[in-house]
Amino acid sequence: MDSVPWGIMMRSWMSAASATLALLCLLADSQLALAQGFVLSGVGAVNRSMGGAGTAAPLDAIGALHWNPGSITALPGSRVDFNVESIYDRHSLDSSLFGGAVSGSSESDTGVMALPAFGLVYQPNDSSLTYGLEVAAIGGFSVNHGPSLTNPILTPAALGKSYSKLAIMQVAPTMAVKLTDTISFGVAPTFNMAEAQLDPFGLAAPDDANGDTIFTYQSAIQSRMRPGIGVQAGLFMDTELFNLGLSLKSPQWFQKFEYETTDEIGMPRQVEADITYPMILSLGYAYKGWDRWLIAVDARYVDFSSTETFGDSAGFDGTGAVTGLGWKSVFLTGVGAQYQVTDRWTLRGGYSYNTNPIPDQAAFYNTQAAAVYQHVLSVGSSYQLTRNIVSSITWVHGFHNAIDGPWQSPLGPVPGSVVRVDQEVDSLVMGLGVVF
Repeated sequence: MDSVPWGIMMRSWMSAASATLALLCLLADSQLALAQGFVLSGVGAVNRSMGGAGTAAPLDAIGALHWNPGSITALPGSRVDFNVESIYDRHSLDSSLFGGAVSGSSESDTGVMALPAFGLVYQPNDSSLTYGLEVAAIGGFSVNHGPSLTNPILTPAALGKSYSKLAIMQVAPTMAVKLTDTISFGVAPTFNMAEAQLDPFGLAAPDDANGDTIFTYQSAIQSRMRPGIGVQAGLFMDTELFNLGLSLKSPQWFQKFEYETTDEIGMPRQVEADITYPMILSLGYAYKGWDRWLIAVDARYVDFSSTETFGDSAGFDGTGAVTGLGWKSVFLTGVGAQYQVTDRWTLRGGYSYNTNPIPDQAAFYNTQAAAVYQHVLSVGSSYQLTRNIVSSITWVHGFHNAIDGPWQSPLGPVPGSVVRVDQEVDSLVMGLGVVF
C-alpha cells in the first residue's frame, strides 16, 4: 500500500498552489522574452543552463516537472527548488515608407523583469509513487513602444504607439509511478492564469464614432486574468548508461479575454479575443556513461499553427479587424552538457535552436507580439553549500535576430514600405534547492 493517499496530497497541494500562484503573479512581469515564440525554452537555473534539454535529464525539481512528469521518479530524493530569472530584452521596431525616403526606429522600454519559479518533488519511502508540484511562468512577451513623430508606424496617423503584455502562469500538481525498475509514467493536470493586454487592439474592428472619417483601433487594457486548463503526461526510461524521455503537453485552453474600452467619443465598447497556448511534444535522450559527465539532447515540436489568434491567418477582415498573426509551428533542438568538477561544484553549458514562428510577410501584424530570436546560448554552475542545500546560477543569451516585411493594409501590402523587428535578449537566473 502507498503511504500517502492521492486525494489528500491533491487537496494539500492545491491549497498551497493557490497561495503560491497568487504570490508569483504579484512578483512576475510578463516580459518572458527567452522563449520559442511565447513558450519558454526552459525554466529554472539548472534547466536553462542545459539549453532547456530536460525531457530525459531530470536534474532538479523545476526542470523535471516542467518537461516530463514521468522523470520525477529518477531524482535522487525529495527536494524543493526556488528560482528567479531576471530578463533584459532589447527590442526595436523600425519602419520606412516611399522606398526609405521616410524612416525611423524606436526602442521598446520594458526594462529588467523578474520571473520566479517553484518546484517540489516528494518521494515517500517504500512507495512506487512520486508526487510533485510546479508553479511557474510558462510563456509570454512584452512590448512598449511610445508614440513617435519620426518612426512612420508609430506616428499618430498610424498605430500611434505599440504596447502589449502577455503573461501565463501555471500550476501543475503531478503524480508519477514506476511501472518497472526502469520505466516510469507521470501525469499532471495543468491549471493556468493568463493576463493579456494590447494597445492598440487590432483584433476588433476600428471605429469612426467622431465622424472624422479616420478610423482608429481602441485599447484593450482594462480586463482581468483569465483561467485556463490542460494536461501533461510523460514516459521516462532510466538505464545504467542512458535515459529516454517522451512527453506531451496538451493545448492550454483559456476563457475568452474580454475588455471594457471606449470608442472615439468615449462611449462604452466591449472587445474580445481568444488565445490558446500550443501543444508541445518533446523527445529527449541523455547519456551518462562517461565519468562525471551528462550529455542531454531534446527535440521539441511546438504547434503554434493550431492556436487561436496566433495561428490564424494574418490579414484583415471586411471590418478592418486583424484576423490573426500568422504564426507557424516550430521545431526546437536543445543540447546540454553537465560536468561534475568536484563533489560540490558542477558546471553546465547549453545551446538551443528553433525555427522562427513568424514569417517575414507577417512582420507588420506582429509588431506587438514579436519573439524572433532563434539561437540561445547558456552557461551555468551549481555549488553544494551544505549537505542539503545547493545554489545555482546561469547566464542565458538570445542572439540578435530580425524579421522584416511590408507594411500591410486592408487593401494589401503598401508599395515601397518596410517594417522591421529586431530582438536580442540576456537573462540571469539564480536558484536555491533544498533536499529533504
